Amino acid sequence: MKIVQVIPYFCYGGAETMCESLTYALKRMGHTVLVVSLYDRRTEISKRMEAAGVPIRYLDKKLGLDVSMVPKLVRIFREERPDVVHTHLDVIKYAVAAARLSGVKHCLHTVHNVAQEEAEGRAQVMINGFYFHRGWSEPVALSPEVQRTVKEVYSLDRIPVIYNGVDLSRCVPKERYSLGDTVTLMHIGRFDEQKNHAGLLLAFEKLLQIHPNCRLNLLGDGQLRKPMEDYVRELGIEHAVRFLGNQTDVHPYLHEADIFLLPSKFEGMPMTILEAMGTGLPIVASGVGGVPDMLRDGESGLLVRCDPEQVCAACAKLIDSEALREKLGRNALADSARFSADTMARQYCAEYERLMARK
Repeated sequence: MKIVQVIPYFCYGGAETMCESLTYALKRMGHTVLVVSLYDRRTEISKRMEAAGVPIRYLDKKLGLDVSMVPKLVRIFREERPDVVHTHLDVIKYAVAAARLSGVKHCLHTVHNVAQEEAEGRAQVMINGFYFHRGWSEPVALSPEVQRTVKEVYSLDRIPVIYNGVDLSRCVPKERYSLGDTVTLMHIGRFDEQKNHAGLLLAFEKLLQIHPNCRLNLLGDGQLRKPMEDYVRELGIEHAVRFLGNQTDVHPYLHEADIFLLPSKFEGMPMTILEAMGTGLPIVASGVGGVPDMLRDGESGLLVRCDPEQVCAACAKLIDSEALREKLGRNALADSARFSADTMARQYCAEYERLMARK
């Protein structure tokens, strides 16, 4: 098969990591994959993909609505003649229209978050719903919870669920669960409201009152990074928090951590949790979106409300018990096998083939 994946650009995020992992796995299976980035932005992820032999076509999208993307995508689709166009995030409004104009019949769209959050604004909901009900694009959900929201928002019946997958061979599993003089907690995520950095920092400030030997590593970047740096100083915990920015390879940081945190306000199926599971880390995460489909509360992670008191209490519980850390970490590592990139790719191929079988 020939598949064209279309994405805004390769910033550090779950959708972008998923697209990268899926592309590699599809190529290993012998399929031809072209990636289109709407923005002309080279990033560490796109450079890594090109170094691995993945062709990427960069367009020059302007900020906001840019209808010039439609004719530009039409030209690419007519040149490449793909069997399937696979869209991510808000490119759907351009790519599906371009597919229809260029004669490509089969489009699939991964819904990367709960439906009401992924479609930003009523207009996008209406466009997505029009495409889905016409059969011009098929939505795929990342988890049963995301599937439920897609059914609810778009009044659809059949929505396949395909869990995200990562290249587990890149993870470096933990060998031991004892703690050193310093307890290292870790969070990966872009700095925006969804990831709830303010709540995380408040929880950490409370934890330091109980366990002053803790340190928090924050990986990622974004528009709220500077306000969060200011908040750290306001809380008086700057000695214990490190802002490490975007990293081309998060796996060494995961391996060195003792506990992974993700107290987000909402989620689809966060890739960072998969990477933490593949490392065998004990995880504290808010039980939102697809997270409860990934972690078994009390068995492979601790699920909490999006609340600083609960996050703090869960972290303290883990710090106080090596047996619990090891139990959760080893179970998470075992469960991570469900979320491999190759499994994800096989399931997407089955959906591609089902679409192509339709007349």
